[in-house]
Amino acid sequence: MSNTEASRQEPARDGNAPVKETPLPWGKLMALLAVRLTEPVGFTLILPFMYDMVGGFEIVHNPKDIAFYAGLLLTSYHFIRTLTIMYWGILSDRIGRRPVLLFGLLGDLLTFVLFGVSKSFTWALVVRCLNGLFTGSAVVIKPVAAEISDDTNRTRMMAMLQLMWHLGSMLGGAIGGVFVDPVKNYPWLFGNSVLFREYPYLLPCLVGSAISLFGLVVGYFQLEETLVVQPTTAPIS
Repeated sequence: MSNTEASRQEPARDGNAPVKETPLPWGKLMALLAVRLTEPVGFTLILPFMYDMVGGFEIVHNPKDIAFYAGLLLTSYHFIRTLTIMYWGILSDRIGRRPVLLFGLLGDLLTFVLFGVSKSFTWALVVRCLNGLFTGSAVVIKPVAAEISDDTNRTRMMAMLQLMWHLGSMLGGAIGGVFVDPVKNYPWLFGNSVLFREYPYLLPCLVGSAISLFGLVVGYFQLEETLVVQPTTAPIS
């Protein structure tokens, strides 16, 4: 019996005897938590500077329009996720959980960088839609958690995933606020940087990409495939 199959077995119950909790599979769980961290970071990272970013685009001619375009930029992320999230789940049932998660992390990493070099609203909108597309693959995280747990430890594992969501949300907002426009905010360190003078929102996006890269590396080396494909029985002629 494989480790994956063993981890999915439910513990035996002996009448009214208390059920002993199965130890958490920390190796697999830590890899899953590293992957989980990237999704909320991607959502909240742009919030601190999105208003200023949109205000600098050529499409805005009146300050009253900034809120509309900023809202459109924010909504596009969730709109694309809503359209595609079910298909990520279906794809993971066909090719496995691990490749779907890793592919989503790779796309998340790339779209972070592309968003950081946005010079027009159209570019930012398209990249944000792509970011929503790739992060939709995170829907596979909970099935993986269910497949590496049993009835005695599944609740704890799901709670830790939710905890990681809140930590990532706080981390993303902090990154966006601290690292935005480094030439202006940290002239003693970035005052001579031509790159960050041209792209004042690139540095926080690069930090977000680094977090996605961390999740990608940890997931690649530590995250095992959890989907167990049941063999099909050929019909008897």
